Amino acid sequence: MALRPFLLILILLILPVGLCAQKLNQIDLTVKNVRSGTTYQEVLSNLGKPVKTARTSYKASQACSGNAETHLSLKYPGLEITLLGDGKGKHLSVYAIEITSGKWSGSGSKLGDSIESIEKRFGKSNSIEDRSGDKILYYADRQGLGGVNFYFRNGKLRRILMTEAL
Repeated sequence: MALRPFLLILILLILPVGLCAQKLNQIDLTVKNVRSGTTYQEVLSNLGKPVKTARTSYKASQACSGNAETHLSLKYPGLEITLLGDGKGKHLSVYAIEITSGKWSGSGSKLGDSIESIEKRFGKSNSIEDRSGDKILYYADRQGLGGVNFYFRNGKLRRILMTEAL
C-alpha cells in the first residue's frame, strides 16, 4: 500500500516531461538551392550577382561567438541572403534568408500563400504569435539551431525569414 502514493507522485512528475518532449516541426528552407550552410560561391552560382552587397567585420571582443567574424549581406530584389565567415572574410556560409517578394519561392512557398497552405506543406507550426498586425508561424530550421518564420497579414503570407543562431 505504501508503494501506491510513491507511484502516483512518480507518474505526476514524469508525465509533464513526456508531454513537453514533442518533436519540433523542422524546415529546410531553400531558395534556388540556397539554404543554411551554402557557401558564398554556391550562392553566386545559383542566384547570380547581387544588386547590393554589404560587409561588416567584428573583432572577437564584439562578436557573439567570441571570435572575429565577417557578416556579408547579399541583396537581390525581394531577397536578402546573409553569410557568416571568419574575421578575414573567408569561409563564408549562409546563416539567414529573408524573402519579401513574390518573385522568390522558399521551399515551394510564395508570398500570398495562406496559413492553411503553409501548414499543409510543412505541418502544424511549433508556435503562433500575433504581433503588430502580423500573425507569425514559427518552425525550427533543419538542424534545430534556428528558425523559419512565416509572417502573415490579412491571411496572406508577406514575409519568410530563416535565421540560424550565431
